[in-house]
Amino acid sequence: MEDKEQIRIGITALMENFWIQKKHKPNEYMLIKKHKNQIQKYYFDNFGYQLFSGIDLFKLEKVPYQAESWMGVQDFKEPIDYSIFIAILAYLEDKAKDDLFLVSTLAEYVKNFFDKDLKVKWEIYKHRLSFYRAVKYAQSMDLIESLEGEIEKYKTNEKEEILYRPTMISKYYMRFFSKPIQHFLNIDEIIYDRWKVPGLEITPRMNLQSLNRRLFFSPVVYKNELTNEEKKYLNHQSFRMVDNIPEFTHLEMEVYRNEIFLISKERNATGEQHPNQKTISDIVLQFSVFIKEKLKVLSDNEFPEFEYIIGRREFDKWVEELQEEFGPGWSKEFRESYSENVAEKVLEYLEDWKFAFNDVQTHSVVLYPPLVRVGGKFPREYIFERYFIKKIKDMSSVADLDYSLPTPIFEEIIKEYNTSESNSPIRLKNAQDVIDKYVVNKNEEFIKLNDAKIIRAIKGAK
Repeated sequence: MEDKEQIRIGITALMENFWIQKKHKPNEYMLIKKHKNQIQKYYFDNFGYQLFSGIDLFKLEKVPYQAESWMGVQDFKEPIDYSIFIAILAYLEDKAKDDLFLVSTLAEYVKNFFDKDLKVKWEIYKHRLSFYRAVKYAQSMDLIESLEGEIEKYKTNEKEEILYRPTMISKYYMRFFSKPIQHFLNIDEIIYDRWKVPGLEITPRMNLQSLNRRLFFSPVVYKNELTNEEKKYLNHQSFRMVDNIPEFTHLEMEVYRNEIFLISKERNATGEQHPNQKTISDIVLQFSVFIKEKLKVLSDNEFPEFEYIIGRREFDKWVEELQEEFGPGWSKEFRESYSENVAEKVLEYLEDWKFAFNDVQTHSVVLYPPLVRVGGKFPREYIFERYFIKKIKDMSSVADLDYSLPTPIFEEIIKEYNTSESNSPIRLKNAQDVIDKYVVNKNEEFIKLNDAKIIRAIKGAK
């Protein structure tokens, strides 16, 4: 493997993992150790990041440009989870490698840690659950090692004992600050520490670092979010960023009139991606195509350059129409959900990816262009199946089912379908296969409407 590819792997591993431990990722660890100077230079020059080494580990301090709602420990549910976890870190601070301890001892320390600042009572189940989540997370991050007992049993029985041993890497968990955290005046000072110095002139290098911190930690960056200095840098140096990013990562930068974002063309790329394997992602892809067609119907223009605003009720109505058309192909969870629940989850997904904004004050939804940059449909066979079922249902509503469906009429249905779906036309033989394979025996709607003469006619019976 060439050195450049090794450096690329090391850069990617550090970006996509909290830290790289030798015992868990030995190959990546050795690559980073071998090319530490080049990797450290890349991150310092392009992000202003520091690379730290500890006991058989490397950690890149990934500080975002700003705090986002999706950031934080995904397993934590309440603010007190974080407070308890900090208390656990404090407990581990003075521990030696062979200082074994029981979970009950840790629980007592945490309870007394806050004194009067925070009342922690283990008689309250919610507090015990927070302690369980914090300990479980510490264990998953390899800050502590369980020698005897199980944390899952402790969740339901507080008398369950667990014997732990510190791994001695907890001191590398917290970010390294230039001064005690209580001396910072606001969140900006915390984010800028060891990077930007208040009062000093912003250099072009800092603008590059700012843009990269935005790009790599946000699904999309809108140009109206940028400072004037960042906009100026992007206007003059975007071509350099476009060339530089794929040289050292598996990502590529795309620049549009009003937004910039990163994409990956590698199928095995790690990290959170859209689209992904979740059903809600598929629904959003279908909603993207649905929206694009809706806006073409509503006006003569293509999707607006920056945003399109609709009322929340209209948004819910559109999702309801989408469910009526494609719902039978969704997973059971979404197929059987009320349309308003599906709309809520679709909107939550869109907001997480910055594809939309739910304006609760005006009861409206702002849709942004990235929503329609990537869309998807069901396979042609499924779309024809739905189209055919709808046509048969329409015909059955005006005629007795005891009739034959002549082949010419079936061919006319195919012709109408191909006219409406000109990008994915279907031939007679393929249409017959769809009916045989998917409709006749599997589609509940059709089984209710089924008539032997219809099937015989489709197969060519006279």
